[in-house]
Amino acid sequence: MTKNKKQKKGFAFGKLKFVMIGLIVSGTVIYLCAINTGAIKGYEIRKVENRISKLKKENEKLQIEEAELNSYYNIKKEADQLGMVKADNVVYINDNTQVAYGH
Repeated sequence: MTKNKKQKKGFAFGKLKFVMIGLIVSGTVIYLCAINTGAIKGYEIRKVENRISKLKKENEKLQIEEAELNSYYNIKKEADQLGMVKADNVVYINDNTQVAYGH
């Protein structure tokens, strides 16, 4: 082989090395970005799941508190503290008359 052919072959091999190294570096960067994005999403999902769990616990506590406050015993106790008495004779008024306003 002549020196000129060796130089061309060496040049082509050098180009190939450069392209391969570039592809490997690019692939590594893309892979790291994908892994990082996945880790961030996983962290955000765990954060939201923890928030949901806390809200569910708080909701359960509030439902229990609501049930306690709406219990007959608590309502009667409040009524007694406010000085309310039980109505004995309840009279309902049934008014079916219609009224039209004229000018």
